[in-house]
Amino acid sequence: MSRNAGSSAPWRIGLALSRQARDALRGGADPREIFFQPFRSAESPLLLVSVGIWLMRPDLQAAFDLESVEGQTRFLAWQVDYGVNEYAVLREAFARPDVRGLYLKTPAEAPPLASAVPASGGVNLVGHLRARLGIGEDARCAAAALTAAGVPHVLIDAPAGADIGAEPHVFGAEIVAAPVHATNLLFLSAWETFRYFCVHGSSLWRGRKTICVWPWELPQWPEPLAFCTLLADEIWAISGFVRNAFELRSPVPVISMPSAVVATATADRAAYGLPDDAFVFVSFFDGNSSFARKNPAGAIAAFRTAFPLPDFSVRLVVKAMRAGASPDAWRDLQASACDDPRIAFVDEEWRRDETLGLIASCDCLVSLHRAEGFGRPIAEAILLRRPVVATKWSGNLDFRDEGLQYLVDADLRPPPAGGYAWGEGQVWAEPDSKAAVDALLAAVRGARLAPPPGPAFDPATVGVRYRARLEALGALESGSRS
Repeated sequence: MSRNAGSSAPWRIGLALSRQARDALRGGADPREIFFQPFRSAESPLLLVSVGIWLMRPDLQAAFDLESVEGQTRFLAWQVDYGVNEYAVLREAFARPDVRGLYLKTPAEAPPLASAVPASGGVNLVGHLRARLGIGEDARCAAAALTAAGVPHVLIDAPAGADIGAEPHVFGAEIVAAPVHATNLLFLSAWETFRYFCVHGSSLWRGRKTICVWPWELPQWPEPLAFCTLLADEIWAISGFVRNAFELRSPVPVISMPSAVVATATADRAAYGLPDDAFVFVSFFDGNSSFARKNPAGAIAAFRTAFPLPDFSVRLVVKAMRAGASPDAWRDLQASACDDPRIAFVDEEWRRDETLGLIASCDCLVSLHRAEGFGRPIAEAILLRRPVVATKWSGNLDFRDEGLQYLVDADLRPPPAGGYAWGEGQVWAEPDSKAAVDALLAAVRGARLAPPPGPAFDPATVGVRYRARLEALGALESGSRS
């Protein structure tokens, strides 16, 4: 959601939209019907869904000032002339008699009939099935959990965009174009869930129960995004930290449902150019995420303080992908260690097996993050039996006792301006610099191989929880297995 259109209008309108949706829900309205109601905070009413589309399009924000009647009228004309061709949900809206009569003053066509929906029997899993993203891996591991638990399901791909690489993967279920079952399980961000609704229309939702697994990385779910919950009948939280963020504001149930994690790899230091006679730390981040949140600078600073030059018994690999999304921050990060040949910077989009191979080939993962919804790289390192140095805060605390971890104490502080979307009024962690240094030193002195983890990350374990909840919701027929 952009807030850079030259005014605070997106923030104010998003907040008003959420409050109007909340009030309608309290009045007993059907959640999905609310999107086809007028947004009446303006003199010239617009549909709630059309305002949501405006909020996710900086070009529309620049072209149409919704704080003026002229801008609202011009935006309505854009919807009729162009928007209905870009967004299925607008075509659906303007086919409704109430909407068409309100805006176009012309006879309406009958709205499309809902497709037949089976009463129960399985799950439609929707997500970025092949995207090299953490949330893409969430969906892939969820598919493995459903398969392990024998839950009948099909898969629906939601492509992540041309700038995101594709991850080859073999699934145990069929990939289909349209939903088959009566229950949806969405592994998309809340904003991408709304985008999917706008682009593809409401057919996925009509007559079905929808469970959303939304990532989040700060202590509170922001009120301006509250309208996204209209698209969820239930939220599955991937950690206790995420559950706490949602449950106080969510109008739908929030259920703890930890993620499955799959990670297998063989160490091969020579393949990555890593010396055999050095202790090698590795730190990961994605440039599409927040540099400030992942805090690679903290890992570099702690490493250089713990091991001053000319100590070449240690190395640090800073592995990024898509760092070019924030070129200035990436340039500054490299400049901070330009005089230290022990620190290697890599900005490449690797296959998953290559990334896991790097973790297996290093001696310790460092994650001095300021916030994590779950902490998948930490979990992967634990599965690969590598020691971990990690911030003692947020989602990764759910598995704090797994493997061999050196947890770093932290103070809670407000995120810097622009450090994280919707971070105003929230807090995140600032790892203690001395504690971070001590943890790195302890890792070098400690065991090179962590103990085997428990079964918590196993798709079979997670699948049992999936099945139990789906059965409780009536989403599975008694005894049904794929």
